[in-house]
Amino acid sequence: MSTVSQGNPYAENSAYEMTGTNQFFTLVQDIKDDLSDYNTLIDRLEKLQLDSLNAIGSEEMASFQRQIDNNNNSLSDLQKNTIKPKLQALYKECGSDTDKQKQAENLTAQFRASITRLAKIEDRYNQANKQKAINQYKIVNPDATYDEAAEFVYTVGDQQVFDNAIRMSNRKGEAMTVLQEVQARHMEVERTERLAAELNQLFGDLQELVFEQDVMFDNVNENVAVAQDHLERGDANVIKARDHARKGRKLKWIIFWVCVVIICIIVGAVVGGVVGAAKH
Repeated sequence: MSTVSQGNPYAENSAYEMTGTNQFFTLVQDIKDDLSDYNTLIDRLEKLQLDSLNAIGSEEMASFQRQIDNNNNSLSDLQKNTIKPKLQALYKECGSDTDKQKQAENLTAQFRASITRLAKIEDRYNQANKQKAINQYKIVNPDATYDEAAEFVYTVGDQQVFDNAIRMSNRKGEAMTVLQEVQARHMEVERTERLAAELNQLFGDLQELVFEQDVMFDNVNENVAVAQDHLERGDANVIKARDHARKGRKLKWIIFWVCVVIICIIVGAVVGGVVGAAKH
């Protein structure tokens, strides 16, 4: 089981290399454990967000927000500094092995599914925070239209806007408390929007990682095909050379025996001439 707080040998700046099938499957299991941790953190975040939405007063809300921030820091570290670099290391070990590539792609798909789930949870929380902040603003400014309340929520981070809202309220004591909570929810809205951008970037990085692996896999297969073609051509050339050598050796034997026959004829003629001369 992975732990976020421990040193990470797979971090982007590490010179981690993996060799052997056993290490590959060990890393596969390691990523599965990390994904389990990741989903557990998402479950916890969803509960904390619900508690935050039901919080009464800015102090109680601030307490939940600190827990949400800690949880989100763990999520961010796990997705950026652990799971992503481990997947990159895993893809490097796939080579032309289709089974390994399928396992890497399956883990990537699981990670993307978790990211999508997290993004949806954050979006729901973001919308709920906006709506609650608008409703709270209308409590201290009941004459405000929905659009005016929404405009305040979107700009409440500006201290001048905040001060003006309190000054315009008929119930300044209550307004201070409520508007502080609205301001806190505004900060949560901004945080969730930053996280959404981060998740979108991570999702794109994973898409690019899979694309790069597909290109590399295609190149490996193409090189294997070329090598096989060269090998087949080489075999054909060997066969041709063998045939040529065989024909060459056959021709040499033919020439040899022709020479032998010619020599025999010449010798026979010479011997016959000598014998004939001796008789005379």
